Amino acid sequence: MGFLDKAKAAASDLAAKADSAIAGAGASLAGTPNPEALLRDLGILTFLESTGREGSGAERHRIMTSLLELEKVGVLRSFDLKTAAAAAPPPPAAAAAPPPPGAGVVPPPPGAAAAAAVPPPPSAPTDAPAPLGGTAPPPPPPSWA
Repeated sequence: MGFLDKAKAAASDLAAKADSAIAGAGASLAGTPNPEALLRDLGILTFLESTGREGSGAERHRIMTSLLELEKVGVLRSFDLKTAAAAAPPPPAAAAAPPPPGAGVVPPPPGAAAAAAVPPPPSAPTDAPAPLGGTAPPPPPPSWA
């Protein structure tokens, strides 16, 4: 028998064991109601009673007994709320009004105006003479003219 044949036989054997375990678990819970349906019915009864409508005390007792039995055997594992407010995204922030004109301008500290009046130090001398009038000389004429 080859390696793949042995692996296939082992997988089939494992699948059969898993099927029998699932069938055994289902048989032990046969006749018990769906826990989700029980929790929904309990919620409806609680809603009716909290809004001033009459709920059945016998139904509440039946539902609570069934839920407690399911909790004992480990069927009810998580009591996390599905619609908890913490899971909801926060509401969008209200748009803030823009600040008034000049609100972000900070006045200079005292004595800063006198420091600004001081001329900058002279720059290093360059070899090229400074243009007259403070502007750059015009470009040379094109060579074809």
